[in-house]
Amino acid sequence: MNTTPISDARALRSAAENFDALRGKLPIPGDPHRGPDSVTVAKQISELGKRITALGNEVLIRTASPDLDAHTARVISDFAAAVEPAGEVASALGSVAHQLSFLERTEHLRDQPDAMDAREAATLVIGDALGLADASLRDASYSLYAAAAAASPPPRQLRAARSRSTTAAPLPAVPASAVPPAAAAPSRTTRGR
Repeated sequence: MNTTPISDARALRSAAENFDALRGKLPIPGDPHRGPDSVTVAKQISELGKRITALGNEVLIRTASPDLDAHTARVISDFAAAVEPAGEVASALGSVAHQLSFLERTEHLRDQPDAMDAREAATLVIGDALGLADASLRDASYSLYAAAAAASPPPRQLRAARSRSTTAAPLPAVPASAVPPAAAAPSRTTRGR
């Protein structure tokens, strides 16, 4: 596969947007409309698995390319780096699914003191795990957005401005004989009145 900086930037940005979309769908403990439930969390684990597979495929197609250059190696590293926080999300969502299963199995014991404590602890674990999932999804998307910005060539207008800039090329040296005597810098021994 022959990738370009523009196609790499698009792929990185698309992956970041996918992680942002997952983050926007995370359950929120205590929210009656977006509270955690087993079906929602299972769907998110499945969707996350697809996103992790997509990251792996992006790494694979670039690694297998015979045209591996420094730019491509950096993009491979950027995609691979996003796998770690994605794995943290998978672990956190797995913990949420486990705790939700426990709560469902012990629903009939909810009024017993021992079960109440264990169920309360499970609820706290769910909240912490969802917080970790949110932070890890944010880390994954932010790193991919930053990588996309770094992989993107500068916009056409910026390239044009740089080509017209007076600082883009060094100024020609002015021979000392071309500087008029009145414009020459005063010597240190000359004092003003």
